[in-house]
Amino acid sequence: MQDHSSAQLPELPGDRTASAFAYTAAAAGVAGVATLAAMYAIEVPKDGPYIFGTTNDAIGGAFNLLVIPVILQVHRRLPAGSGNDTLKWVVVAASVAGSASSFLLVFRVLEFVPSTIASVSAMTVQALWFFLAHRQLLKRHNFPRSFGRLGKFIGAALLLGLPLTGLGYVLPGPDALRWTVTGIGVALGATGWVLWPYWYFRAGRLLSHAQATTTAGSAAPQAG
Repeated sequence: MQDHSSAQLPELPGDRTASAFAYTAAAAGVAGVATLAAMYAIEVPKDGPYIFGTTNDAIGGAFNLLVIPVILQVHRRLPAGSGNDTLKWVVVAASVAGSASSFLLVFRVLEFVPSTIASVSAMTVQALWFFLAHRQLLKRHNFPRSFGRLGKFIGAALLLGLPLTGLGYVLPGPDALRWTVTGIGVALGATGWVLWPYWYFRAGRLLSHAQATTTAGSAAPQAG
């Protein structure tokens, strides 16, 4: 039986362009994780000056734009249908809105709270795409299994983690219960968020078809 855990994506026009966006999005995602961690470790205890925070907002705005070509290219592997078409345009619109909210916050046109709501909403819609799209893609015999499972896990972790985190803040009852719910939500959401750049790195690798080219090259007979 053929093992599809490291299978390649069937090549489509535009894959290599989307691969470049995927690698760039992966780098932006890592930078976003690093700057957010630096903000909470250095700036939040001192109440400023939030240079890392502003940088994180700008990176988040760029990230939401960079992911669009990647999402669209992977989405082309889904079966045609009105539901998938709607999902595609919803995630694109949410990504653009999330990007705009981040840049508006950087330029102080939008306040922190509405910008955060828009950004979290965009993340939630992207997570929904990750879960629904990869659940369908895993049914295809030629779709890389580990890549599909990674995408599905990221979507599920964020879709569960974000509302659990919010629930923990408003849940009535003992503090221990509230902190437990919040902790589970934060752990799930943070895990999915940290893994997000890795998915884009994997997408860049698969869309570049570099592994297939290397494999074909290594299998070719050498001239004597």
